[in-house]
Amino acid sequence: MTMRKSIKQAGKLRDTTVADGATRSDEITLERAFADLRPAMFALAYRITGSRADAEEIVQDAFVRLHNSSPAEAVRSLKAYLTTITARLSFNRLRDQRARRETYIGEWLPEPLLTEDEPRVRAEDVSFALMTLLERLSPQERVVFVLRSAFDFSFEEIVPIVGRDAVTCRKLYSRARAHVLEERPRFAVDRKRHQALLRSFNDAARGGDTAKLASLLAADVVFHGDDGGRGFAPKKPVVGNLAVARFVIAVTRQQPADMSVDEIELNGAPGLVLRVGKRPIVAMMIETDGEHIKSVFAIANPEKLAVFLGDPS
Repeated sequence: MTMRKSIKQAGKLRDTTVADGATRSDEITLERAFADLRPAMFALAYRITGSRADAEEIVQDAFVRLHNSSPAEAVRSLKAYLTTITARLSFNRLRDQRARRETYIGEWLPEPLLTEDEPRVRAEDVSFALMTLLERLSPQERVVFVLRSAFDFSFEEIVPIVGRDAVTCRKLYSRARAHVLEERPRFAVDRKRHQALLRSFNDAARGGDTAKLASLLAADVVFHGDDGGRGFAPKKPVVGNLAVARFVIAVTRQQPADMSVDEIELNGAPGLVLRVGKRPIVAMMIETDGEHIKSVFAIANPEKLAVFLGDPS
C-alpha cells in the first residue's frame, strides 16, 4: 500500500486549536495534512536518516500514529506534533542504522533523491554535499542540529526526542554547528554553469581524455563512491585531480559501450544517471565552485538506485 493511499483511508481527525482564549474545533482530513506537511516531514526524515526509503516509511508511520492518537492528546500545532513524531522515529532509525553502517564495505553515502517532482522540498535542505557532511555527526548531534537549524525547535522541545537535558542539547548543537560551518560548501553556483561542468565531466570521462578531465577538477578534488562492496567504488575516497581523473576513466572503460546517460535533478541540483538498457548502474553528482569540480559523488549500490527503476508495484 502506498503512503498516499494509506492516508486517504485513514479517515478524518478532529484537530483542537486554541486561539484568542477560546477553544475551536476544526475538522480536517488527513489527506490535506498529507499534502500540506508531507514535504517538510519527508525532508526532516531524509536529513536525519540519509535514506529515501526510510524517510518514506517514517513519514507514513508518523501520519498513521497521528490518526491513531487519542483525542486527549491536545494537538495545539499539527506541524509541531508531526515534527516531533517524525524526529523521534528518525532518531531511532538512525541509531539502528549506525551499527550496520560500521560493517558496511567501503564508504556509505546517502541515497540520492529525485527532486524534480518535489517542488516543495527545498534544495538547500537536501543538498548531497550537506547530506554527506551530516553523516560525520553523531546521531544525537545530527538530530539536534537539524531540528534547531531547519525547524527552529527550542532546546527544551528537543529534550524528549533525544533524551538529553537542555544544556546538553545546546552543547550538542554548538559542536555540530561548528563542524558544519567548518566544512559546509560555501559555493552559490549558477545552475547552468553547474550543469555545463557536469556534462563536460561526463564527456571527458567517456572520451578517455585524462588531461581534459583533470583540468575540470580542483587540485584537491575528492571522489566519493558507494557500491555496497560490489567492486566498483574505492574502499576510501580518492583525492587529487590526476588520481580522480585516472580512476574515473578506468572505471568508465569497463562499462558497456551502449551505456546511456540521463540528465536529471538529484538533491536539488543537476545530476546524471547512467544506465545499461533500463537498468541504472550509477547516479552521479558533483560539488563545484563554478570554476572547478570540488567533489564527485557516485552511488552504484543497486539498493540505493531502486528509485530510478520506477514503482515496482
